[in-house]
Amino acid sequence: MHELNELELAIRSERHAALASDGVPYTVTTVLDNDTGAFVFPVESSALGGEESVLWIPEERNDAMQILVMLEEIDGERSASADRWRIYHGSPGQSHWVSAAVLAVRFGMMVADAEQIELTNALASDEPRLCKKYNADHELLGRAASTMDPRSKGEGVLVGVDPMGFDIRTRFDIVRVPFGERLTDAEKADAKVQNLLAELAAVG
Repeated sequence: MHELNELELAIRSERHAALASDGVPYTVTTVLDNDTGAFVFPVESSALGGEESVLWIPEERNDAMQILVMLEEIDGERSASADRWRIYHGSPGQSHWVSAAVLAVRFGMMVADAEQIELTNALASDEPRLCKKYNADHELLGRAASTMDPRSKGEGVLVGVDPMGFDIRTRFDIVRVPFGERLTDAEKADAKVQNLLAELAAVG
């Protein structure tokens, strides 16, 4: 179980990936759908229709995580997950959007089926409230992000909260702050976010 939690955290911590569609690579940036746990991202039209689709995280290399996915094209203008992607990453460079359902994951010697990994968000209904609350202090978020990743400078924006941690968008990238435990209770998650931000900002 501990290894599966580490696998889930690794997936939630990385937004950059390479989609291999029948072996042809496409660079993509992703978010997870709160309700289904599928990856959602815009992609070139030529990536659609392949017989086999594999996400390499963070890129196609020998030590990367490999995730076998099933692609389904979605309406990027009406999808809540596409809106979530825009909150994380801004304006898309492609007009075709897909939902990539996880079928299996391979990372090093570990292999897991989709049923073994929990990628839905039990805090989804509380996420907007938590983001609004902590986005009252962008400077605090920026200092916390800088402590986690010194390459991050300036103010930050809280863009997502899930049972494993939260995400701060900076001018550099998305910075992941893990809880160190799984929290599905909103009040406990709220308190954890507050404590971690205070601790990280004090260091930064």
